Amino acid sequence: MKISELLQRIPYTVVSGSDDLQVTGISRDNRRAVPGDLFICTTGARFDTHSPDVMEKLAEDGVTAFVTDKETGIPEGATVIRVENTRTAGAFIYAAWYRHPADQLMMVGITGSKGKTTTTHMLAEILRVGGHKVGTIGTNGAIIDGKVYELSNTTPESNEVQMYLRQMVNAGCDAAVLEVSSQGMKQHRVDGFTFDYGILMNIQEGDHIGPNEHETFEDYMYCKAQLLNHSKTALIHGDDPYYDRVMQYVNVPVERFGADPSFDFHAEQIEKTFDEQEELPGIAFHVGGKIEDAFWINLPGDYNVWNALAAIGVAAHEQIPHCAMKEALANIHIKGRADIVYKGKFSVCVDFAHNGASTWQHLKALREYRPKRLICIFGADGNRSKGRRYGMGEAAGTLADFSIVTSGHNRWESFEQILADTEVGLHKAPNPNYIAIKNRKEAIRYAIENAQEGDLITIIGLGHESWQEEMGVKYPYSDTEYVKELVEELGL
Repeated sequence: MKISELLQRIPYTVVSGSDDLQVTGISRDNRRAVPGDLFICTTGARFDTHSPDVMEKLAEDGVTAFVTDKETGIPEGATVIRVENTRTAGAFIYAAWYRHPADQLMMVGITGSKGKTTTTHMLAEILRVGGHKVGTIGTNGAIIDGKVYELSNTTPESNEVQMYLRQMVNAGCDAAVLEVSSQGMKQHRVDGFTFDYGILMNIQEGDHIGPNEHETFEDYMYCKAQLLNHSKTALIHGDDPYYDRVMQYVNVPVERFGADPSFDFHAEQIEKTFDEQEELPGIAFHVGGKIEDAFWINLPGDYNVWNALAAIGVAAHEQIPHCAMKEALANIHIKGRADIVYKGKFSVCVDFAHNGASTWQHLKALREYRPKRLICIFGADGNRSKGRRYGMGEAAGTLADFSIVTSGHNRWESFEQILADTEVGLHKAPNPNYIAIKNRKEAIRYAIENAQEGDLITIIGLGHESWQEEMGVKYPYSDTEYVKELVEELGL
């Protein structure tokens, strides 16, 4: 493909060489670039591939075309293209390379501190029941035609986003729902196309502020808001405490969803339900505004009303029949999200809750199952904000009848240090009841072997993930699979 074809949708300047040059690939990793590639120079936190040494070495290895956003040395005979921002340009280049797959899909982007994954799966299921073929990209991986591709980030780099969108089109999909992280927006991973719908679920202060993510909370809010500016139709949770502050960064009209009767989509008459025979909770509610109807979801937790309402808002715009919305929301199952993986004399749940706010919400929601005892197995992550540890500890100490502190993704920190910080949070609770078992499998075994009839054991922190990280090494591991193995071994 010619360089000029790859750059059709963005302004650029030819510094040297010719944009008529044919390239046979694209790369931005100097370790993987091969002759014939168009190399996109990038300034990272620790390494800048605009370096003359890097460019000269690539040229020696046969790479003769470069995209830059700053003054650089020009290797002899090379084509150099100057753009305003190589991350943005890279997203457009990959979109062109994969023949702009987003142009052939109804595109939905969902952001928020919490609720992205659940809302993504709710909306995808509504669209499927309503007759669409849908692909998703997010925390649970890229899911296309029933196949799951694991991702290293909630929102992968632009080359992966475009690759998976192309796979969706090739598989016959007509819609895509993406979780869009604040980092995904900050690093221009979803540039190269415009979303048909952008949803902002909520904003919470907390663990995304730091040198490796957002320097300030204002920057975090700004990046979240950019999804709405990046969309044809924008929806936002109007009840969110940070609504007014976020809106100062939004420059497009928005529709609001929430509890206020003046909102475009509002939920009222919210009522908790409980199926005595199946021992399953749910929530019934009425939606008013641009549509009027009653709905029921088969999940506990007040927050799931707002997740469902956001999905209903998009579905209403797409004229999905109400009966399809109802059927989908009444039968939601999301791997690693309030996921009951065993049910017998006691039950076992697996969830991705990995900070204080999500642990608090999760444990409150599980009380709707009316357990005899609520037992929480959790381990906070290493090399992450200590606020997560304090918050998880305080939530578990306050809301669980008994807790087992164990290892999560310790990364490069010792379990003992993470435990000490977690105990600070635990002891903020009035009467914390807990023990510590370092090995995660041993912690789960202890809980199951000592479970009483009517107990609900929840294992949180890893959720859907299929690995556990220690000292920089990711070992294959799944809470769900281990519970299934243990239940079979114990003959439960």
